[in-house]
Amino acid sequence: MPAQILVIEDEVQIRENVAEWLRLNGFEVETAADGMKGVTRAVQVPPDLILCDIMMPGMNGHQVLETIRGNQALAAIPFLFLTGKTDPVDQRYGMTLGADDYLTKPFTSENLLLAIESRLQREALRKASLRAQLTEQHLKVIQSTGHEYNTPLNGILGFANLLADHYDEFDRADKVSMLDMIRVCGLRLKRSLDNVRLMDTLQVMTPSHEAYPAFTTGKTHIDADFMEQLVRTVERRQDEQIRRSIDVQPAQLGIGEENFQTIVDELLDNAAKFSNPASLIAVTGLTLGSMYRLSISNEGRFFKPEDISQMAPYRQFGRKQYEQQGFGLGLSIVQKLVELNKGTLTIESQDNRWTTVSVQLPIVPVNV
Repeated sequence: MPAQILVIEDEVQIRENVAEWLRLNGFEVETAADGMKGVTRAVQVPPDLILCDIMMPGMNGHQVLETIRGNQALAAIPFLFLTGKTDPVDQRYGMTLGADDYLTKPFTSENLLLAIESRLQREALRKASLRAQLTEQHLKVIQSTGHEYNTPLNGILGFANLLADHYDEFDRADKVSMLDMIRVCGLRLKRSLDNVRLMDTLQVMTPSHEAYPAFTTGKTHIDADFMEQLVRTVERRQDEQIRRSIDVQPAQLGIGEENFQTIVDELLDNAAKFSNPASLIAVTGLTLGSMYRLSISNEGRFFKPEDISQMAPYRQFGRKQYEQQGFGLGLSIVQKLVELNKGTLTIESQDNRWTTVSVQLPIVPVNV
C-alpha cells in the first residue's frame, strides 16, 4: 500500500507541483492550503508523513508541528518543513519542537524524494522495532500468566474436587486444612489479578487522568503496630511464618494509606519470597529531615546492580535459574507509586547476599 503524504502549503503553485511530483512517484497525496486545514485533515485521516510550510497566515508551521506532536495519535508521524528561511536559529527552533528535517526552497524534486524516503524508512524501522518489542512483551505476559493463573486455580479446583467427591472420608482437621489452602490459593490469584490491573493503570497515569488524585494525595501514619499488621497479611497470603525484626520511628507520611500499603506489601512479599529459609527480614524506618526512609532487608538472592536499571513490568530476574511466583510486577508497581508521591526507590545488594530495598517518602506534619 503506497504511503500517504499530507502537504500543507499556502502557495498554490508549490502545493500543486509537490503533490503532482509525489503522485508520479507512487505516493498518495492529500493537500491543505493552511495550517488549520492541515491539522484538521491529519486528525481525520492520519498520514504517513507531513510536509509543511513554515510561513503561513493564521496557524504557521511551528504551531502546526506543536499541535501534531501534542496529539498522542499523531505524535510519531514524520514531519518535514518546507521553508524559504535559512536561518540556523530558526531551524534549531523547529528541531526542538520535533521536526524531522528541513527542505529549503527552492529544492529539487530529487532532494525532496530522498528526504521523504529516508524518513519513511526510519519510521518503518521504528515500527518494526516496536512490533518486535510488543511481541516479546506479549510472549512474556503469556508465559507468566499461564503459570501464575493456573497454579492457584489448580489448587482451588483440586481441593474443591476432593471435598466434593470425598467429603465424608476426611476428618474435620483435614477439611479445615483443605479449605485453608483454597483460601490461600484464592488470595494469591486475587493479588495477581489486582496487580495486573494496577500496573495497567499506573502505566497510563498522568496529571490529567481521573484517578491521578487517588494515587498522589493522602496521608499515612506509620508505626511498629502498623508494620506488624502488614507483615501478618503477607504471612496469611503466603501461608508461612516470617521471622522479622521491626524498628520503625512513628511518622506521618505524605502518601495515601492504600498506596503505602501496596508498596510495603510488595516489598515484604519479595523479601519473604526470595529469602533463605527461616532467615530474618529486617524492617527499619527512620526520619531524615523532611523525608522518611523505610528499608526492608533480607538474606537471599543477590540482586545485581545492572538489574536495578532494567526493572520493568513482567520482567523477572533469574527466572531461568529459579522457580518463582508472580508476574514480575512488584518492583515496577512500587517504583511508580513512589515516584508519583515525590519519593525515591533504592536497592542495595551486598556480597554476603543481604539485599536492602529502601523507599524515601515525604513527611507531613501531624496537624496537616
